[in-house]
Amino acid sequence: GKGKDKGKSAPPANDPFWEQKVSEENRIEGDGSMYTGTISSYNIKGGWGFLLPDDPISLTEDVQAALTEAAVQAEAKGKNIGDPNMLYFRKPDLAEGYKAQKGAAVTFQTYTDDKGAGAHNISGA
Repeated sequence: GKGKDKGKSAPPANDPFWEQKVSEENRIEGDGSMYTGTISSYNIKGGWGFLLPDDPISLTEDVQAALTEAAVQAEAKGKNIGDPNMLYFRKPDLAEGYKAQKGAAVTFQTYTDDKGAGAHNISGA
C-alpha cells in the first residue's frame, strides 16, 4: 500500500547488503591518493550522497574518464547532471564514525566501477 516503506532507512555500514553492491558493480579502488573536497549532498535515509572534489583535474585519468563517460550517458538519457565532477558515495564509504553533512570539507580516495567513479574512505578535513 501507500507509504508501506515509510521510515525504512539504509542498512548499517557493515551490513552485507553494501558488500554485495560493491561486488556486483566491479569496484576497483584507486592508487590510495588522498584528495580534498566538499560534501554537496547526503541522503541519510538512502545511505548515499555526492561530493565535489576541490581540484577535479588532480584526479587520476581513469577517474576523470569515468566521470566524463557517466556524464555523457546521463545527458543521453535526458538527465540534468549538474556538475559532471560530482563523485558518488555510499554509507560504508564514510570512515568509521564520520557523519556526512552537506557543505562539510572532507578528504577522500577514489574508485571506479561499472557505474562510473566514486569516493570512499571519506572523513572530515
